[in-house]
Amino acid sequence: MAATTAAPTRSETADAITVILFSAAALVIVGISTALRIGSTFRDAGIAWSIPIDEQPISATTDSGAVTVDGIAQQAMVFATGVDPVSIAAIIGAIALWALAALVVIGSVALVAFNLLRGRIFVPGNARAFDAIGWTLVAAPMVIVILEKMGRNGVTAALGIGIVEPVHPIEFWTIAPIFAAGVAVGLIAVAFRRGIRLRQEKEELEKDTEGLV
Repeated sequence: MAATTAAPTRSETADAITVILFSAAALVIVGISTALRIGSTFRDAGIAWSIPIDEQPISATTDSGAVTVDGIAQQAMVFATGVDPVSIAAIIGAIALWALAALVVIGSVALVAFNLLRGRIFVPGNARAFDAIGWTLVAAPMVIVILEKMGRNGVTAALGIGIVEPVHPIEFWTIAPIFAAGVAVGLIAVAFRRGIRLRQEKEELEKDTEGLV
């Protein structure tokens, strides 16, 4: 087992500690942003949602009313009541999945950094961590897009606006970079498994050589 570990250098130790500290800070940020998102979505006036509207000129104030600007409005924040339970569940699911996906990625990165501190690099735990990151980045955004679309349809239906729309393929282009990142991380997991296998083969060869001597 000792052969599977290697003492990290001072630079590697500093990098790993930095990653762990940033991971802890990221967990706090995810918790705060999730709470804020829930509060900004579920309000006393109803479920808040931004929907596209016909372009129309507006005159609005900004900077706490200190400045007035003129422009064209393309979206409006609406408040819907009487949204069906399925759509409400979809909205809650999208928020929860976003938070869960962030926690999985942050936790996996922290695990890899912790293993690096212990001098454990090509170990199954790291490969599984990269697998978790890759699959999360690939699958979670697609499910979130679908859930948010279901939630939006429920909001617009409650407001009596338009017809329920299916998810359009073009909507997935917004998450294409995340999908590509997930695939890349998956390849890193494959490389780690190859490294683990090569290390095991090397250890077995060394044992066989010692036995012969």
